[in-house]
Amino acid sequence: MKKVAQFEKVSLKQFLGDWIDTFGNRSDHIITEIYKNIKLPIRKTKYSAGHDFFTPCDIRIKPGDSMMIPTGIRCQMNINYVMLLFPRSSLGIKKHMAIANTIPVIDADYINADNEGHIFICIRNYGDKELEVKTGEAFVQAVFVEYGSADNNKIDAKRNGGIGSTGK
Repeated sequence: MKKVAQFEKVSLKQFLGDWIDTFGNRSDHIITEIYKNIKLPIRKTKYSAGHDFFTPCDIRIKPGDSMMIPTGIRCQMNINYVMLLFPRSSLGIKKHMAIANTIPVIDADYINADNEGHIFICIRNYGDKELEVKTGEAFVQAVFVEYGSADNNKIDAKRNGGIGSTGK
């Protein structure tokens, strides 16, 4: 199996700031405990393509609503690879959970973003019942894909932002 990436946590300082920006002011002690318990994504079987991401806290989403999840995770990837995120099939089928932007694309240079490459995942409840995902439960999976380029121009731009930053 070819190793193409390495997961790690963002810094506690980055996580604290992103958590407060996302959910509002909470106790630094509580957020620090959430951070300490973050699990790095893993494959569950020898030939699994997907690396499971785990929820950092209990998630409850009303029907039709969505929630942005700061995962506390960043990923160092080999160049010419991209990470694609997909909902775990059990949550998509049984609980009608989807990722809000369909298939998030995490580029190899995202690790250099101003937010340390902190991966956020926005999930949406398309069901008619409240969606509940417990702390530490696998909710999405990352798959690494090699890609090529059709560019015929030289690109020197460096990344510094996250969602939507390259479309400006």
